[in-house]
Amino acid sequence: MRAKTLEDAIRNMLADPNNTITNEILQNHLIAGMLPQGQKPSYISSRNFALSLFDVIAPAQQGQSFAALKAGASKLPEKMQKTVLGLLESAQGDVNIARQTVEHWYDDAMERVSGVYKRRAQIYIAVIGLVLCSALNADTVMIARELWGDQALRTAIVAQAQESATKAQASGACSDALKCATDSIRAAEVPPIGWAHDGVRNVPAGWEWLWKILGILISSVAVAMGAPFWFGLLNKLVNLRLTGNPPPDSRQPAAN
Repeated sequence: MRAKTLEDAIRNMLADPNNTITNEILQNHLIAGMLPQGQKPSYISSRNFALSLFDVIAPAQQGQSFAALKAGASKLPEKMQKTVLGLLESAQGDVNIARQTVEHWYDDAMERVSGVYKRRAQIYIAVIGLVLCSALNADTVMIARELWGDQALRTAIVAQAQESATKAQASGACSDALKCATDSIRAAEVPPIGWAHDGVRNVPAGWEWLWKILGILISSVAVAMGAPFWFGLLNKLVNLRLTGNPPPDSRQPAAN
């Protein structure tokens, strides 16, 4: 999806509906040479984009003087010609300034495209999370109710987590508090998920569907937030529970 989004963005930037110039840029040796054969890039630096565009307009082996760039740009399709010539005119005859102008133009466009891509990716992740949680019956409310109401299960899980953490600390394998905490949670047997015809995993009836929908939605939101968010939150909580961040090394020079 990243590669397709990038290709569409370049085509829109250049006003290239036939994809002719866009394909030439993507197939330029500066870009295609860093990828497996037949694969399209998911990222292009602004410098490589500008150099590839100039190489398409005025091939390097024929010389890339400012006059050659303007002559090559004048042969482009009308809309693309206006855009590229406008960028070249602002460079006042300097090829390096022209390249920097194209780089800034590309960076500005990619900043907008990145926002669109992130929003689209979040929608996809939210839909996938909802489908996955529904299929697996990953119901946060159901799990919370089971842990809240079943003291024996709750005690057993806590005991398993503590035992795992204690063993890791005793063996010296737990140098990272966050890693130790997450590993001990993984080692504990959490309540099962999935659909069943009896017990807490039973298909609900009547108004109980409201709780089921709420629980699955909560799980879906948790999935959509992504692992970096939850690990960052866990890291902050562990620092609060322990002693906070370590003090700076006294051997290091103080920052000005």
